[in-house]
Amino acid sequence: MDGEWKPPFCAAIDLGATSGRVILGNRGGAMREIHRFPTPMKRTEEGIFWDFAALSAGVLAGLAELDAERDGVAAVSCDSWAQDFGLLNARGELIHDPFSYRDEHSAIFTRDRLEYIRRRFPEILAPAVRMLHIADLIHHLLCGEMRSNYTLTAVSKLPTDFELFAPEADGEIIGRINHPALPALAGVPVVSGVGHDTAATFVGGEVRPGELLISLGTWFMAAEPWDADRPIPAGFGPLPLPGKQLARTVGGMGMWPFQQCVKQWKARGEFPGYPALDAAAAVSAVPGEIDPDDSTLFSPDDMEEAVFRLAGRRLPPGDVTALLLRGVAAKLGRRAAEFGRKFSRVVLVGGACGSPLIRELLAARLPAPTVCRGTEAAARGNILTALRACAPESAQP
Repeated sequence: MDGEWKPPFCAAIDLGATSGRVILGNRGGAMREIHRFPTPMKRTEEGIFWDFAALSAGVLAGLAELDAERDGVAAVSCDSWAQDFGLLNARGELIHDPFSYRDEHSAIFTRDRLEYIRRRFPEILAPAVRMLHIADLIHHLLCGEMRSNYTLTAVSKLPTDFELFAPEADGEIIGRINHPALPALAGVPVVSGVGHDTAATFVGGEVRPGELLISLGTWFMAAEPWDADRPIPAGFGPLPLPGKQLARTVGGMGMWPFQQCVKQWKARGEFPGYPALDAAAAVSAVPGEIDPDDSTLFSPDDMEEAVFRLAGRRLPPGDVTALLLRGVAAKLGRRAAEFGRKFSRVVLVGGACGSPLIRELLAARLPAPTVCRGTEAAARGNILTALRACAPESAQP
């Protein structure tokens, strides 16, 4: 934990593709994980969906551990992955569990997913009056308000005035907690700050001009600050930030194949712990690397078997780890070079950067000296943005 532990605090709900966290933190950089929970998916004949009831229960269980007066909670705010969304009826009820981007029969982008639902499941779309992305759904759960966060709608590929969007929110208080399961937090402001976790990560990395940010988790992102008035060069995407700021970015698959292998090793009781995996991978004699972008690794029924097929043989966890992490490092080195400029420093953030082996592999592949600024950058960006929105109420120094 960095920084002095003193209020005011924000309870940041940071939702990732494999787990969610409730993290309490302040503007000075002090953070404490309050609760961690899975973000499970359902696989049915209709497709792959997020189990929103389980996700909501995890959020509420984490927040229920807090007391606004005792813990100095001045704001609550959620960030999540982009693109996935839920449809709500006129009573504000979720019509169906949100489709997951892992559903290969659906689509990645919000716009394309909506068209898929229109064609394949018109009965889900017909009663919809609002569409809320995952973080916006959590805010609705907590305070009852329907607002669409700018950083989420801006990457949806839908027009800003799309009829199912709720009124836009961009770094502002949208309501106050009134959920019956959270009496100790009743009245605490709910902030729609930086809803897109990738944008939250960039904000939390506190990247300076001339620096490159690399965030590595389930997905990866490489990004640098960009003037909103300049066109984005071909091959890069815009990353909308709070206050209509902008970064240019490339991204893609990160640690997903490794994470899924770890999940299988844990289920079989064969997971030795991350330090032991790092040590085994560091001395592995197996040659080569596995590209995390190989299409067979996107959503296989058995990730370990998919890796074995690419490797051409069965391997122990240490060798699998070596092949996958080398592949990630090689890919990030290639993508960083695409920026075509010299950086003064590469800022590493994200859960995977807590691994000494990952940091060593990346340092050997990246085009500038590296510095690690924390494994919870998304929560940090969420906290900074939310407390900034609450500054008049929370007596910020």
